[in-house]
Amino acid sequence: MSIAHGIRQLGVLGAGQMGTGIAFVSAVRAKVPVLLHDTSPTQLSSAASFLSTLLSKDVSKGRLTATEAAEAKDRIRVVETVSAMRDVDMVVEAVSEQVELKKRVFRGLRDTLNEDAILASNTSSISITKIAAGVVPEGVSAASVEGERAASRVVGMCGSLLRTGWGC
Repeated sequence: MSIAHGIRQLGVLGAGQMGTGIAFVSAVRAKVPVLLHDTSPTQLSSAASFLSTLLSKDVSKGRLTATEAAEAKDRIRVVETVSAMRDVDMVVEAVSEQVELKKRVFRGLRDTLNEDAILASNTSSISITKIAAGVVPEGVSAASVEGERAASRVVGMCGSLLRTGWGC
């Protein structure tokens, strides 16, 4: 199957309202398999319930057939660890707006995911450059080839636009 957008599997880190919404749109509209992770089992349970509500609402309004909704639901899989996302093509973090938390999350993603995976942030208030700087390995200059390669994996999501890590 040919995929125009190039994302064969997406990881979403954070199952709050934003992360759940990203998982929903990805599974329903882009028809991409999604791995959804959160450190809180309660949050994951709430996300599953909210996804069911959203899908049911779309079926009742005629936006989706029952079959399409079931297929979309099947495309979203909850995973217990970030390492389960190792082979995703892209991961979108949707965690709390705390710069140190986001840096820690992105360092973990850098160390865990396939080196070609795109690391995206859904931040609305933190400089994507600050987050990207957090993925540069300790002792490596951000201006070096290795530093630039690490930081260039990070993009910020702004509506339908993607901003790269440096020069935003």
